[in-house]
Amino acid sequence: MIKLKKFSISYERGRQLLLFLFCLFLAFIIWSIHKLSEEYTVYLQYKVSVASDLAARAAEAHAGETLIVRGKSTGFYILQHRYSGEQNTIRLNVERRLFKKSQSIHDGFFLLTSDIRDKIILYLGENVDIESFATDTLSFIFPGQTNKRVPVSSRAVLSFAPQYMASGPVRLSPDTITIYGERELLSKIDSVVTQPIKLDNLSEGSQGVATLKAEDGVRFSHNEILYSVEVVRYVERSLQLPVEVIEIPAGVSVRVIPGEVTVYFREKFKSSANSDDKMMLYIPFSEFKKSLNGIVKPILNTNEINVLSYRTEPSFVEVKAEGDSLK
Repeated sequence: MIKLKKFSISYERGRQLLLFLFCLFLAFIIWSIHKLSEEYTVYLQYKVSVASDLAARAAEAHAGETLIVRGKSTGFYILQHRYSGEQNTIRLNVERRLFKKSQSIHDGFFLLTSDIRDKIILYLGENVDIESFATDTLSFIFPGQTNKRVPVSSRAVLSFAPQYMASGPVRLSPDTITIYGERELLSKIDSVVTQPIKLDNLSEGSQGVATLKAEDGVRFSHNEILYSVEVVRYVERSLQLPVEVIEIPAGVSVRVIPGEVTVYFREKFKSSANSDDKMMLYIPFSEFKKSLNGIVKPILNTNEINVLSYRTEPSFVEVKAEGDSLK
């Protein structure tokens, strides 16, 4: 039988061994950092995605070729580039004048890398010192798209200081934009809206820029809209006014129940006072004819007087009409 001698290491020798291994590992780290910090001449490959304003065409396209760049870069970037996968994509905004129409491919366009060299250098920044391009042409497909004009509406949530209110709706500029996309998508869109505009405790007019809510597969001629809202101080008054029916055909008599209602209205503070005898509540006879049971909402002649808003109590009245022309 073979007997092995017992293997033992003293505490001091063990500590020295661990210290040696640690120093060896630290030396390897320092050497690796030094080597990765140095620059090397390499060939790097990138996917290219471009956005453009080509009229009536898709807003973005991807190159059919891989862009191969010869240049100098640090070992750190080369290592990162090798294992970053989908992140190796160059995204550029390119003016329409730089695109050239392909004569052999439907909806095809191409770019010369020499024309966009500065854009690529700017995108890569200090990561790569470009020496040359192995790829001289990049081709793209920009499918044709239809377009149409649609109105813009605001999603405004406004609150006001006491005795203040908006003198009118939120104004937008532009209030109509052009949208681009596939015909089927555009047929479902009648308008576009802003992202929520939230303004609190307003006591004076306000203006700003609102972003439009994006629609999948649709490009906008404007992505941002200017908005403004006028704010005024008001006073509130009330009057008892009779309700009149206007434009009554010959041979017809009408009766309004109740014949008089209370009008609560707001007008600008310190504005020229409204002449009460110019205020009237009326109902066009055509509105009565369109009603199902003669219940109609009275209208105040706001186009002739200085009133910001109003309401009546009661809100609706009943109109009864008699005459041969109604038969």
